[in-house]
Amino acid sequence: MSDTTLPRVDQGSGEPLSDECRDALGHLAELLDHAMSEPDAEIVRAHIETCEPCLEAADVEEHVRLLVRRACSSRAPDDLRLRIVSQIAVRRSV
Repeated sequence: MSDTTLPRVDQGSGEPLSDECRDALGHLAELLDHAMSEPDAEIVRAHIETCEPCLEAADVEEHVRLLVRRACSSRAPDDLRLRIVSQIAVRRSV
């Protein structure tokens, strides 16, 4: 999430988010993707565990990711898969 897309207030209380909250939420995707160094991830985790608005935002993000995974788990039809594999083979041979 870029700084310009981060909320400036807690959606529940309407209170302004602290810089610490904005930083944690700004790194939430990296945290969930396991794309942070462990020391940095631990700092973000520690904040999220003690901050209700950030914990709620993290829970929502995890839930959305779960729904997307479920929705995208179906297998492509065999004829589509065959066409894609054929095109990949053709492009690799060029």
